[in-house]
Amino acid sequence: MATPQQQVAIQKEDRLILAIQAYKQGRFSSYTAAATAYDVPRSTLQRRIAGTQPQLGSIAKNRHLTSTEEESLVRWILSMDKRGMPPRIATVREMATLLVAQHEKPAYVGQI
Repeated sequence: MATPQQQVAIQKEDRLILAIQAYKQGRFSSYTAAATAYDVPRSTLQRRIAGTQPQLGSIAKNRHLTSTEEESLVRWILSMDKRGMPPRIATVREMATLLVAQHEKPAYVGQI
């Protein structure tokens, strides 16, 4: 179940989608009118109509591991824990660095 903050964010996103649809269908002549009617920030509405994706679903530019690599790392950590050997932060960082080293452009996984 979503936390109260997540529910507020979801409701805001839903209102934003409705405002975009209404503006594109011509029910409003300006961004401001649509934003006011749906209680969303005008600047956010304008950026979304211009094609900017929501930050919530985007992938960070400084992300070192792919989703698959992250899942593998989590499975490895859980596997170690089941065997009674919970890995230390340094060990997890070392494993992550090994995964990143497989990429074209190796990078050290920063401090945690």
